[in-house]
Amino acid sequence: MDKPRCPIDGAPMHRDERPVTLSYRGLEETVILPGWYCSECGESVHNGEEMKISDRALRNLKAKDSGVFLPETIRAIRTHLKLSQVRASELIGGGPRSFQKYESGEIAPSQAICRMLYLLAKHPEMIQELQALHSFSDISDEELFAAG
Repeated sequence: MDKPRCPIDGAPMHRDERPVTLSYRGLEETVILPGWYCSECGESVHNGEEMKISDRALRNLKAKDSGVFLPETIRAIRTHLKLSQVRASELIGGGPRSFQKYESGEIAPSQAICRMLYLLAKHPEMIQELQALHSFSDISDEELFAAG
């Protein structure tokens, strides 16, 4: 395959890996980004797989900014609770593939999901109680507010 030419100045491009600093609302993260780089102006061209590196870093910055758990933390909590992604979605909510999406960084969890994960991480015994529930509408106020 011939080396590509720079879309800006037509100069030859070469494969390289370079640090790229991403910024989001005052937060920064530097990633090493492979791609084709212009030998004259520094312009770069990246394929879809390469762009996933910067996309993941940007999603992490957004998660940090919004105060939600990072994908690795969600995975760690779920595995600590010994739940599959599907079972975690059934018990905690968010949709049938939500934990797959949270853990891949495809979407960020809500504050409510993070609060539930936090409580379950601190009190894993509550998983058994959630698993025993079949319907919230069947719980009477007396049962709901009965002393432990």
